[in-house]
Amino acid sequence: MQGPTSTLFLVIATLSCLVNAAPQDLSFRVRAYLQSQGVNASVPSTAYAPQTNGANRGGDLNIALTCGILNAYRDINLVTPRDGQIYTVQAQQHCLERSPTAWGHPNCIFEPSTTREVQFFVGLLGITGTTYAIRSGGHSPFKGFASTDRGVLLSMHKMKGVDYDAQSETVRLAMGNTWGEVYGNLTQYNRIVVGGRLPDVGMALVSGGMCRPSRYPGLCIPDISQTQANAFSAGGLSHYSNEKGFAGDNVVNFEMVLADGRLINANATSNSDLWWAMKAGQNNFGVTTHITTKAYPMGAVWGGIRVWNSSQIDAISEAFAEYQREGQLDTKSSIIPDLVPTNGTIFITLVYFAPVTTRPKSFDAFYRIPAISDDSRPHPNFLDLISVGPAQVVPRFSYGFSNLYLDNSTTYRDVMRLCAQQSEKMKRVNGGTQVLIPQPISKSMVDYASQSGGRPQTLQPRAQLWMNMSWGWNLAKDDAYVYALIKETYEKVDRLTKSRGVYDPYIFLNDALPGQKVLRSYGAESFARMQGISRKYDPTQMFQKQVPGGFKLD
Repeated sequence: MQGPTSTLFLVIATLSCLVNAAPQDLSFRVRAYLQSQGVNASVPSTAYAPQTNGANRGGDLNIALTCGILNAYRDINLVTPRDGQIYTVQAQQHCLERSPTAWGHPNCIFEPSTTREVQFFVGLLGITGTTYAIRSGGHSPFKGFASTDRGVLLSMHKMKGVDYDAQSETVRLAMGNTWGEVYGNLTQYNRIVVGGRLPDVGMALVSGGMCRPSRYPGLCIPDISQTQANAFSAGGLSHYSNEKGFAGDNVVNFEMVLADGRLINANATSNSDLWWAMKAGQNNFGVTTHITTKAYPMGAVWGGIRVWNSSQIDAISEAFAEYQREGQLDTKSSIIPDLVPTNGTIFITLVYFAPVTTRPKSFDAFYRIPAISDDSRPHPNFLDLISVGPAQVVPRFSYGFSNLYLDNSTTYRDVMRLCAQQSEKMKRVNGGTQVLIPQPISKSMVDYASQSGGRPQTLQPRAQLWMNMSWGWNLAKDDAYVYALIKETYEKVDRLTKSRGVYDPYIFLNDALPGQKVLRSYGAESFARMQGISRKYDPTQMFQKQVPGGFKLD
């Protein structure tokens, strides 16, 4: 960025005054801002404006102005449609890993590599009022969550850094990292953090992109079966959660840029209300540039993938319940299932956080069921274990969510049967695929919040099953049909579990379909408190109005 560092700090300090002053001519405020940054304010903004494409007709002067100002800085990374293939790759970043349902056509893409650049960007957009989206890895399959068709895309992928502090047993992570980069860096210290379950998942505010490794070199197979990008600001379900709680429970500090461009820390002693809200508040309060989270000793682990034919779905459903009643009480154990009724296969990834050489008894319920294959074995570290998984070859995908309590009846089995029946309706869809991910949640996961300053979600202290119902397909013409089918399916599951008295209204943000009332499911008291925190730290409501993607506080 041009100009001395002191100039930048002066601008950031005065931005809030400009934003909150009595209404002034926009060009005056923008030119004052440009002059303080050393930009030639006499050059018309249209000289900087990027070319538009069919999706962006260039009618919004504020968007052109914003992109033009960003383009004026030779030290800032900006990509526009003029950049051709580079723009396409960045607009569809991880394009082989994300669903085309999420792709957007932003007027320009801003790629900061420093916190100061993020401050400049957010403060500028507070003046121009331009709409924008925030993306780390680009995991979400939903339109507008980590993309935009009209406005600016803030892509965090150049914000890198993994800094382990041995004295405090914490690690400071930049929001452009993937979980593979984090876990890989920490292996040298024999440490692990409570984080994502796949290595290619991003970790910033809005759900970020992922793929599963493929047997074909250079080909990234889209994964429609795990949704863990948004680990820290959506609660965060991890393989390590059974022992150490959710990812958000382990955050010591959030470094955040507020709507006026100020950088603040949110932790147990400074802005503690914001620290609490950010543990599951998504992109409603600011842009997170870094988090500091607890690190734990970890060396060799045991695990792998066990595979069955879908004819075993009833037995597997009963094994889930047995595992929750008995095996999951061993907090070093973890599982993540993928039940694929449309292709007749069941995968379960088994993880055990200890250097054992033989199969742990925690998983006995699954080993009593004859399997097709099993590659479980000792691994030198957690990254080695999670680097290979089952692949799903479908370009478009989406999902919905339902939650139910563990009981002693056949509810788990009946829920799986109901979903499998719904999968029959995908036969009319080109490439139609259903993947069920019933995620066992233990009481220990829920209870951990009491050790970490609380969390926004109001979770009942009992074992439960978080049902992710994922769907994949090939053609855009089937989008509306599949979205309607997803909604129909989770509503049918909800009716079944309500009739059995095991329904829970909580909705896990990372697995929810747009339209599900995620933040309200945290409870009326938590929701009202989050709204108040939003008004306190974002008085102009930038992150409700200018950042429309994600689940909002309305």
